[in-house]
Amino acid sequence: MGTVKKIAFATDHTAIEIRENVKNYLKDLGYEVIDFGFCGNDSCDYPDYALKVAKAVANNEVYKGVLICGTGIGMSIAANKVKGVIAAVCWDEDTARFAAGHNCANIMCLGSRTATLSQVCDRIKIFLTTPFQERHSKRIEKIKQIEKMESCAC
Repeated sequence: MGTVKKIAFATDHTAIEIRENVKNYLKDLGYEVIDFGFCGNDSCDYPDYALKVAKAVANNEVYKGVLICGTGIGMSIAANKVKGVIAAVCWDEDTARFAAGHNCANIMCLGSRTATLSQVCDRIKIFLTTPFQERHSKRIEKIKQIEKMESCAC
């Protein structure tokens, strides 16, 4: 019998209405949820929570991460600043599948203002169960090389 995979999870204040349901859904799928928090009803700064999850993912403390803010965009931007993280905004089932299968994303970012609870859960299941397709490895290696650059004046 294998070990239970851990999922790093965090949200900002915009996800207060769905966060417990999402956590329970992850548990129902058989994952252990490591909750890196949220700020309750008060407005908070999503980069604080994205950083916690991204560090756990980058340090291989968890299998993957799930972040939820208003659109998923802010969490994605913040998480992608951590070396070793590939965070993708998944706005539908196809982007969840491609993020995992083509881009080897290790964190999915979702929008509480842009999706229903059912849609969020469907995307999570797809993201967590879609295997990476090795034919895309060359591109992922190129992404890792970009991380190694001292600076990029874009």
